[in-house]
Amino acid sequence: CLAEIRRELIASPDGPPLLLLAPKQATAQLERQLLADPELHGYTRLQILSFDRLAQFILGETTNAPPDWLDDEGRVMVLRALLNQRRAELKLFHATARLPGFATRLSLLLRELQRHQISPRQLATLAARISQPAILRDKLHDFALLLGAYLDWLHAHGLKDLDSVQDEAAADLRSVVQPSTLNPQLRLGGLWLDGFAELTAQELELLAAVVPLAQRATLAFCLPGEIRAEPSWLSPWAVIGQTFLRCFEHLRKLPGVEVAIETLPAPEQPARFPSNPDLAHLETSWPQLKPTPNPNPPTAISGFACPNPEAEATLAAREIRRFVRAGGRYRETAVLVRSLDGYADTLRRVFARYDIPIFLDRRE
Repeated sequence: CLAEIRRELIASPDGPPLLLLAPKQATAQLERQLLADPELHGYTRLQILSFDRLAQFILGETTNAPPDWLDDEGRVMVLRALLNQRRAELKLFHATARLPGFATRLSLLLRELQRHQISPRQLATLAARISQPAILRDKLHDFALLLGAYLDWLHAHGLKDLDSVQDEAAADLRSVVQPSTLNPQLRLGGLWLDGFAELTAQELELLAAVVPLAQRATLAFCLPGEIRAEPSWLSPWAVIGQTFLRCFEHLRKLPGVEVAIETLPAPEQPARFPSNPDLAHLETSWPQLKPTPNPNPPTAISGFACPNPEAEATLAAREIRRFVRAGGRYRETAVLVRSLDGYADTLRRVFARYDIPIFLDRRE
């Protein structure tokens, strides 16, 4: 993607806008990578955006008066009020509706439903089909009730939710009848996408609305090769394989869009674990129901059983200190846990005792 963009910018510094879609945490890194090329002194045609920033950019170009947006704090306040008003109608959350923090948790869950374009009607229909377990049926009923009440409140007050900004942008683009009437800033000379393992339904719809505006588009997915069927859920490529197939099927149905699959040649030597046969064997054997046993005892993988998170954190700290004493760097190590909720405070305390600098990857 970066090579194609560099060639385009060097060949024609002026011209239709170019767009690179990437996860929001990678946009600055990609800008630095582009400008590291000594032949490219700068650019004005290219924008490197996340999906949220792309949606806001589109709305800024297609609407004269941008709508009033409800932010996260306002959203939680509205949900807290709706929980008090509709508490008697709730089946499962009747007792917990007034608990501190429940509105915040509810906001996060409704955000997931909106990003995957699940409507209150779909939830209510699903709840009506379920007889057992009753808890799941009641939970879906409550979610349908609260999501519907929240959307009705937004409509009644003439507000828009920030989680619907991508839907609004896609709808604006689809409403354009004649491409010639479109703002010149939205007639793209090229579109690239890279760095995504998953795309929500909102992101996929926005991508499908933007692709026809580009003269050409390159969408890059990191896969072991061309796939035609959904990979096994045990495979390390399961999530991104599903994303690739959904994207391919969605885009090839667009009128006037031709989709071709290009597989980049793989290096002769495996690039992922060239000097670590233990991890290479684990990766290839993981999806198999009956994996081939490794004939040699692994030296790069160790397993430990610990009685509690404190012991796990202490073990990790000692292993990191051993690695650093042998010449490693702290930034070359990582500690992965399923959820930081039960580990963050313990890791911070234990690593401070061992003088290990850490960055906890969570919002505070």
